[in-house]
Amino acid sequence: MQDQKETKKPVKKISSLIWGSISLFILLIGGICFWCTITKAPKAEWRNAYTKLPWETAGVSISNAEASWKSSQGDARMELRAYCYPTCRLELNKAEGRGYISVRMFDSFCSQMGDRIRINYADGKFLPVQGNSLRVTENEAHIRLEDGFQNADLYKLHQINQSEKLWTVEVTCHPEGGEAEELGRLSILPHEL
Repeated sequence: MQDQKETKKPVKKISSLIWGSISLFILLIGGICFWCTITKAPKAEWRNAYTKLPWETAGVSISNAEASWKSSQGDARMELRAYCYPTCRLELNKAEGRGYISVRMFDSFCSQMGDRIRINYADGKFLPVQGNSLRVTENEAHIRLEDGFQNADLYKLHQINQSEKLWTVEVTCHPEGGEAEELGRLSILPHEL
């Protein structure tokens, strides 16, 4: 009778050791998956469209381009329209001849948002202009879209939803008498507002 009890103890010990090892392995794999998700989340490469700078085509060169989300807080006109809206800044390096650069913004479903913005250039410089959605000096253009996210919750959802593409800015060059050519594109990266 005592021999039977002694043989059951090692079997029970081995069985609990196996189940303990399996549980530890599952926890380890879960931890690794969680860590990978957290570290990759803000860097989900497929979401991000980016053309390496400088952008050059048809005699036009853009040396720097940035796109970001801006809070409408403090801007009475924009507070009525959206919680936040996208902006873009372009720095002109050179521009041969005459023509214009067009800027379009697309949402995460690749639908164009707002109108196409037109920035004229001549004699190596942008032609200065000022308006609600556009402020242009001889070598720099600031563009803002009049649309955006209506509330903080929608923006937060866009910020953390890794299965959704980011909003993008597309910049195209239209030289006078020539064919339109894409200069570059970049994503409007989400950040804390």
